[in-house]
Amino acid sequence: MSTRFESDLLGPVAVPAAALHGARTQRALVSFPLGQQRPLGSYATLVEALLQIKLAAARVNGRLGFLPAAKAEAIAAAAAGLLAQPRPELFPVHALHGGGGVSANMNVNEVLANLAEERLGGRRGEYRLIHPNDHVNLNQSTNDVYPSAGRLAVLAQWRRLDPGLARLSAAFAAKAEEFQEARRLSRTCLQDAVEITFFDFFQGYVGGLERGRERLASAVDRLHAVNLGGTIVGRPSDVPAEYFAQIIPELQAVTGDARLERAANLFDAFQNPDDLAAASAALDLLARSLIKQAQDLRQLSSGPEAGLGEVVLPAVQPGSSIMPGKINPTIPEFVIQLAFKVIGLHAMCAAGVNHGELDLNIWESSMICAVLEALELLEAAADVFTEQCVLGLSINRERNARNADTLIPLLTRLSLKYGYSTVTAICKEARGDNLLLRELLAARLGE
Repeated sequence: MSTRFESDLLGPVAVPAAALHGARTQRALVSFPLGQQRPLGSYATLVEALLQIKLAAARVNGRLGFLPAAKAEAIAAAAAGLLAQPRPELFPVHALHGGGGVSANMNVNEVLANLAEERLGGRRGEYRLIHPNDHVNLNQSTNDVYPSAGRLAVLAQWRRLDPGLARLSAAFAAKAEEFQEARRLSRTCLQDAVEITFFDFFQGYVGGLERGRERLASAVDRLHAVNLGGTIVGRPSDVPAEYFAQIIPELQAVTGDARLERAANLFDAFQNPDDLAAASAALDLLARSLIKQAQDLRQLSSGPEAGLGEVVLPAVQPGSSIMPGKINPTIPEFVIQLAFKVIGLHAMCAAGVNHGELDLNIWESSMICAVLEALELLEAAADVFTEQCVLGLSINRERNARNADTLIPLLTRLSLKYGYSTVTAICKEARGDNLLLRELLAARLGE
């Protein structure tokens, strides 16, 4: 493989001749070996957000004369081109590299610098016309670019998850309507309780999902406040006042999101990424709700002969390599395992808050990746749960009706009519013999 040589603070670096990245990215590839883990380019919304910020900065720097018009236009065109036709392979650095996002920021800076360099007639790797730091990164720091991009990415990823959650909620609501008159036996402490309908039961799922959506939407909404313009630790004086005033409005224009705003307290924004942790906590709670629902369906569909057998789930694959005819509740189990990982990612995100130090929390890169991956996992979970499980589930009406006519529902109805103490006395007299109990109830209460 042919190489070219670039130089940085630490000396010369051999870079593949055809690469659009440069020395800083190449060092990161050596320092943070990727293995089978996720590179920056696999987080599509994060790369998109970084490019949007670079596009906004190039436009503002060009408009204000901090960059010559030709340089600003070349950088902006390079960013716009990658936004229109994403090339994730250009961003190979490990997503969890050290340095609080420096390698990610420089990966983007170098790619844009080389694309802009060639657009102006130069050669990649020379940086004679466009330099990654002096031009692409002008009036920016990793410390304001990367956290701001992370919040933009979460906002974009949330817009992909929320419709899936809405479809899942609507699917349960449709099942509630479909089986609204179907009787079922409720359980408390896994023991028989009172008779309700499947409308009651599935409406409980709908309520939990809708509350989870609202909680998550509220947490994500707070991520519209970004620290862009605060550069290193939140000090506005590190950039020209004109740039500081114009960069957020320009970012609004680039993203089409007029709700973006600068954080009211920049020093707080650099020190405390608890807004990301709050979004992660909402994802964690949503994951736990999905586990409960999926686990319920596993139990209710247990059988086919010796289990509850009250709900019938769509069969999606054979359930055993040795037991003929066995069908497992694999879709709920898939959902549960995705949710397990979301819970683990929240632990990772929360640790980022715990370990923040002094004037900058450098763990935002791990927090951002954790939240983005959790959003991806829940998007997949919601979609498959809806399409391959909930929409196709049915109920065993006969078994549900039979179970609803068992003793505990009867005793509860009788206690409302004759009093708890009266019915309890008859239960005591039966000494756990259910056949005798029914006989006593008929003899004493006429029931």
